[in-house]
Amino acid sequence: MKGLVAGILAVWNDCAPEGLAHFERWYNREHLQERVAVPGFRRGRRYEAVAGGDRKFFACYEVDDAAVLDSAPYIARLDDPTPWTRQAMQSFRGTVRTVCDLVSDHGGLIGAYAVVLRADAAMAPTVAADGVLRDLAQQDGVARAQLWTVAERQTRPDTREMRSRGRDQLIAGACVVDCVRRADAERVCSALTEPPAALGISGARALGIYGLLCVCAPPSPA
Repeated sequence: MKGLVAGILAVWNDCAPEGLAHFERWYNREHLQERVAVPGFRRGRRYEAVAGGDRKFFACYEVDDAAVLDSAPYIARLDDPTPWTRQAMQSFRGTVRTVCDLVSDHGGLIGAYAVVLRADAAMAPTVAADGVLRDLAQQDGVARAQLWTVAERQTRPDTREMRSRGRDQLIAGACVVDCVRRADAERVCSALTEPPAALGISGARALGIYGLLCVCAPPSPA
């Protein structure tokens, strides 16, 4: 569990077809760069569903601590969205957004594909869950395995940006397994169809394979 990242912001959404071109331009040319410029952000990643899942797009941000996602600098960005952001928010559909604590992290790579098992109803990992993640990360073709659980502290919902797209769905947690190749992801996805009991997942859930679109990190100091 070396290199543990304390906080995760996880977002899933669909996009209205008429807004897709702007959504792509906004994400790639402004939004990721703007977010990782907030103090405490380490990296942002964008994905697109290639198999399964219930939302087309998935994004996640690694932060120093979950409190970063309710900090004054971050709230200031949400309260003063750019013109591009205000336009993009009109195209968001079915948004699922949750601040999470990273409770297990094995493997240090980012894979080309991510198998994402999202627990929508309930997730109560047992002490054996870390071993499940460790074993997954040791499989051939697996780059990294993480377990996220919903953080006690969420971003306040009354900011201008969040109000503009309506109420977001919260999740209980997620298991995210980065894989090197599509075949590796398909194997892992098949194994997670019935989640290991140690993950403590019950009720509604979504499982899919997402292809990595891009990664953004803060610029290195000059």
